[in-house]
Amino acid sequence: MTAPAPIAPAPIAIDKPARSVFDTSPEKLRPFLEGLAARVSGGSNWLVRKKTVCDLLLGLDAFFALPAAERRALMAGGAAPEEDGDGGPADFRKVLPLYVGAILEGLDESALTAPEQAAIYLLSIHPEHQQAAERWMLADPRNGKAVRKLMRTDRRYRQLMDRMADHWRNTRAPGAVA
Repeated sequence: MTAPAPIAPAPIAIDKPARSVFDTSPEKLRPFLEGLAARVSGGSNWLVRKKTVCDLLLGLDAFFALPAAERRALMAGGAAPEEDGDGGPADFRKVLPLYVGAILEGLDESALTAPEQAAIYLLSIHPEHQQAAERWMLADPRNGKAVRKLMRTDRRYRQLMDRMADHWRNTRAPGAVA
């Protein structure tokens, strides 16, 4: 006797963000953000896209961990945008949710259907993205379980979450669940 085929999770609609990252970002940052979105959109599915998002953002985090003189030398070659402040890791980690939001805006998806997708949407600066991920996780207990498993077992995603912790601590209201 064969096991029944797994039922695909029901899609959850993703509301468009009220404020676009592209509209509120400095003009010189837009091509960089568009490039991030283009790199991720090339992924054939959310397993590939999640890996691409994590790799891109962890790579940028490593870049901003370099000494300021090395970063400036690399930026002169167009490797990454200039940041306000000293441009160090703390400054970069503050803008990670903005970068995730820009990537997701660039994908312009209408529905959320996979745990990898939900996990990335949770990291976005846009409340609409976070809410769609939360609705998808709550729509079926298996959805939430799959996302929690990914959070525990995916090393790259876990590293990205750890780097975003500073941003979440500084922007969430006291007593809010992250």
